[in-house]
Amino acid sequence: MASGAAVDRIASEFGIHFVSSAKRAEGRHQSKARKTCLALLKKHGAEHLRLVFGLINTPANRGNWSAPVLSAVSWVIVNQPGTVARRDFVTSFDRLDLGALHARAKNINPEALTITLAVLLSYELDQSVQAGISEEAA
Repeated sequence: MASGAAVDRIASEFGIHFVSSAKRAEGRHQSKARKTCLALLKKHGAEHLRLVFGLINTPANRGNWSAPVLSAVSWVIVNQPGTVARRDFVTSFDRLDLGALHARAKNINPEALTITLAVLLSYELDQSVQAGISEEAA
């Protein structure tokens, strides 16, 4: 059974600390998305949540711990297993700027931010994979 303590333990493995939703998250180590992480843990398990955190926890993307980003990354993992299974998946994912994608999604459709971000993330990830294939062929 997934619990809040389990979410906190997994988050702490990545240096993430949850703050109250009433507070402003300050710094690249804080998140207000504890409920989202608990839902992901309950629905998909601990290893899935660790993968989501691990993909976001890069020098370029660390700090993008918002509920829409966490949910969109989770969506990609669940709905694109072929892409996730690729050897170059992590390298391709690291090329993405989650902050810029989040800002684009807000501009495009703020009422459906998570799904808009998931679609943009999926498209950009596909482009990143294709760029990696092109680099290998050259």
